[in-house]
Amino acid sequence: MDKFANIGKIVIVPALGIQKNYSETRSVEVPTLDFTNTRCSNCINKSIINAFPKSSTKYQQACDNCNSCPYKSFTNQTVTETVYHNEKNQFGYKPMLKANGIKLLLLLHFYHPDRHGIIENLDVLDLAKQLNCNPKTIWNNLELLTSYSYIDYVKSDTDKVTVIINNFENYYLPANKGGRGFIVLSRELLNNLIAIKSLVALRIYLRELINLDQTNYNGIVSIDSVNIKDIKRGLPDYCKPCIIKSSLETPTDIFKINIEKKIIKFTINEKFLAKKQKENLTNEYEKMFTQFVMDFNRNIPIINSSGQYEKRFEDFFKDETCESGFKLLKFSPKEIENISRIAVHYSYDYVIDVIQIIYKSYYLTNRQNDIKDVGALINSILRSQFNNKNLAA
Repeated sequence: MDKFANIGKIVIVPALGIQKNYSETRSVEVPTLDFTNTRCSNCINKSIINAFPKSSTKYQQACDNCNSCPYKSFTNQTVTETVYHNEKNQFGYKPMLKANGIKLLLLLHFYHPDRHGIIENLDVLDLAKQLNCNPKTIWNNLELLTSYSYIDYVKSDTDKVTVIINNFENYYLPANKGGRGFIVLSRELLNNLIAIKSLVALRIYLRELINLDQTNYNGIVSIDSVNIKDIKRGLPDYCKPCIIKSSLETPTDIFKINIEKKIIKFTINEKFLAKKQKENLTNEYEKMFTQFVMDFNRNIPIINSSGQYEKRFEDFFKDETCESGFKLLKFSPKEIENISRIAVHYSYDYVIDVIQIIYKSYYLTNRQNDIKDVGALINSILRSQFNNKNLAA
C-alpha cells in the first residue's frame, strides 16, 4: 500500500451524495475606476458616464476612453453578487454510497493505481483485513461500485481482482479541461476515516476535508464554522439536526467538534491539513524519485556490458541502442524537489513516464546538457499531454 493517495473530487463527491442546488449572496470587492482622481475632475468622459445610461453608445465610448487613459487609477468597490451552486453539473451524478462502499473506494486508491487507474491482482482478503470486514462484504461492494460506474473489475484468481477506477485519468486535468481536482489523504488519515462507525459522520467529515481544501483556503485554514442547514444539504432527507449532532458526538482524531445551536465548528488536527498532507506527499515523492534514480543508475553498467536490465526499466531500454553507451540519470537534490512538487499535481507515474520521454529524447542523443530546467521541461510535456488528451476525447 502507498503512504499517500490522491482522491478525485469527481469520484468522492457523488459517493458522499450530491448537494441539493442552492444559491448564496455574498459581498466581493472589485476594482473600479476612481473618479475622485484629480485628473478626472474636468474630464468630459467622467461627465458623460455620470449623465448617460449604461446602455447608451456614448456611455460605452466614454468607458473605453477611461480604460485606456494613462492617468486612470483604481479603487475597490464592494458589490453584492449571487452565486448558484449545482454539484450535479459540476461533478456528474452517481448514486451515493454507504459506509463500506465509501471506505472501499478510498482504500483502492492506496494500492498504487497506474496512470489509467488500473490496479492488478488485488488481494480481496487484504482489502477485507484493512476494512475489518469479511471478504463477502468486499465482493458485494465491488459489485455495487461496478453497478454504479465508480469502478470496473474482473476476477483474476480465487481471491484476487483487477480493478480500474473510472475517471482516474481526469483527476489531473485543469478545470477548463474538465478536471475537478483531488484531495490528498495519508494512510493515517485513511485509517481514521475507516474507524468511523457512523455513516452520517463519515460523510460530514469527508465533506469538511473537501471544503478545507478549497482554493480560497489554500489548504492552510484549520477552522470552519458551518451552519447545520448547509451540512444537511449534502445528506439524505432523514438526517435532521438532532441526527447530525448526535453523529458527531463520538470523538475522532481528525476534527475537534464544537456545537453551538445551529452552528458546528470543525477544527482540524493540524497534521491532517491539506497543505500539510501535500507537503508530506512531496517529501515521500522525493524519497521515491531519489531511490528510482539510484536503482536506474545501478542498471546502466549492467546493460552496457551485458544488455541485461531490470524489467521495470523496460520502457527506457527496450528496442533502444546507444553507440556511446546508455547514460546515467543525473538530477540534483533541488531538481528532485521540483520534480516531486510536480508529481503532487500530476501523480508519480505520469512524471516517470515523462522522465522516460526525456531520457530517450535527450540522454540517448547526447543532448542532456541542453536541459536547462528539468522541472520546467517535465511540466511543459505534461501540460501538452493533457491538452492533447482533452482534444482527443
